[in-house]
Amino acid sequence: MVDEETMIAEKLRHWAACYNCKSFIPDDPVQFPHRYEKRQDIEISAFLTAWIAYGNRKMILRKAEELHQYMGESPYKFICKRDFSFAGFPNRKTPTNRRDTFYRFYTFSHLREICERLHGIYKNSGDMETAMMATQKEEPLQAIQALFSNLTGIPNEKSNSACKRLAMFLRWMIRTDGIVDFGLWRKAFTPAQLLIPLDTHVFQLSKALKLTSRNTADMTTAKEITNKLSKIFPGDPCLGDFALFGFDINSKNNDNN
Repeated sequence: MVDEETMIAEKLRHWAACYNCKSFIPDDPVQFPHRYEKRQDIEISAFLTAWIAYGNRKMILRKAEELHQYMGESPYKFICKRDFSFAGFPNRKTPTNRRDTFYRFYTFSHLREICERLHGIYKNSGDMETAMMATQKEEPLQAIQALFSNLTGIPNEKSNSACKRLAMFLRWMIRTDGIVDFGLWRKAFTPAQLLIPLDTHVFQLSKALKLTSRNTADMTTAKEITNKLSKIFPGDPCLGDFALFGFDINSKNNDNN
């Protein structure tokens, strides 16, 4: 008789295979970096999209679309030009936008700081992977935290934040199958080093699947879930991100039957 743990692992492998596919892209934030072919454009688009990827998905996609329309045909050229006034950005100056809010608790000042940091990265290193390697951090999460330290929306190493948005960005850049994720960074980091992008929704799914028994969606929990997924997807734990998406979709479909 097949035990419950084995059955769950088999379902997760099946769903990962079903949902790690090109049809996943159009409804996901990863659609934005997929608009580009140049390495630097992909990196910048992916990082800025991941930076705002919290809250309602429709709102994330709408704000990311506004940002990409403003940056124009090349995020890299936009960063190199270094005009971060954001004059004329949609809904920037209105009677109700007194904080000059860009998105939720991010202001345009926060966005300018991120863009200035990106400008320095590309001016000094040429691409983000090279800049990551220059931090001399062995783990990709630590390297990205060091590269964007002291900026709003970037949890530091001492916090116990699950770092969901950074983990998602790193998944896009490092996973190597080239279906949904890009696999651009292969010099210093591997998919085995990635952490599951853990938000409240993924946390609840993971609890339902007994991938964790913890009660807080923090870094400790993210590592525990990632370790469990590493046994199901050896060397590629974040393939489990697609599996959890599939589990959620199939659960909802079953509930509606």
